[in-house]
Amino acid sequence: MQCNVTRSNNASLATILSYNKFYIPFGSFATATNILCVLVVLSKKRMREKYGAFGVLSFGDMLNALAMVLLGSLRNQQINDNSFVSLSSFACFGRPWPYLFIVGGQLPAFVLVVMAGERVIAVFKPIFYRTYVTPKTRVIANIICVALSIASLLIGILFSYLNREVCTSPTCTTINSTGRLYGTFNNCLIVPLPFFALILNIIAYVGAKRLSVSTNMERELKKVLVSLVLAALAVVLSVVPNILLWGAGVYWNVPNLGYMYIGFCCNSAVDLFAFFFMKEDFRNRLLSILSYGYLNRRFNLHEETETNVKQNMVRNTSIKPPARSRSTEAVG
Repeated sequence: MQCNVTRSNNASLATILSYNKFYIPFGSFATATNILCVLVVLSKKRMREKYGAFGVLSFGDMLNALAMVLLGSLRNQQINDNSFVSLSSFACFGRPWPYLFIVGGQLPAFVLVVMAGERVIAVFKPIFYRTYVTPKTRVIANIICVALSIASLLIGILFSYLNREVCTSPTCTTINSTGRLYGTFNNCLIVPLPFFALILNIIAYVGAKRLSVSTNMERELKKVLVSLVLAALAVVLSVVPNILLWGAGVYWNVPNLGYMYIGFCCNSAVDLFAFFFMKEDFRNRLLSILSYGYLNRRFNLHEETETNVKQNMVRNTSIKPPARSRSTEAVG
């Protein structure tokens, strides 16, 4: 469909350009940090098995941050070329960032729930966790998260095609490019799921804190804390801006709402810092990659840490003297 050429006024274009000045550097920084996270996870088999879900989370956040970079740079180009005009929803979906925003928003939301669910099982059903939550199970869960986000993207493409006769703003947000119905569906995934993950993590943290008095839960408590921090930051930096952006212009008017997208970039960048400060083996592996092993040799940083399970096995293994036969006792 060919829409009537409707150009934005100079004030609107100036506002968009001011937004883009933040989108590009913040998005580039967040993209770089998540690439580092993915490289660390992929660097060794042990890291892939232990932090596979975190790797998928970082990949999703990388897509979200990359969408911000493309959004800012391509909008600048369109404004400079005088091609920043209204177009159909389906043509809007031809821009690269709606794809990345959908997958990059939903995939981390799915993964946060999976990570929180694993921690709940580990705290309250430890025997079931050790028996059934294997590396293969984690891979299957990660694949399901990716498949769900791709399936949702295909649904978004369908809705965009159904709205091909609708002319929309050249900003090409997810709602602009797919229609309000799918935009609402998208928000129904990326808004409640981090909240749900946060609640699960709080339950797991309280349970681990209570059980740590009588059982060896200190190690699990640290894992829950990392997952809790990631979910809490996702709620603050991603969920709240998404709610405001979803209702903008329909239910409320908030000035300078475009700056809310910077919150997405900040949320996408926290993965590296959360794991760097809270996971010793991840931190040491990252330093090894960045310094080609120099810092690890210089400061004696070990990439692998002995698990408490193995330590407990060593502590609980008693050294029994060899059994004495009756004939030996008789001689004694």
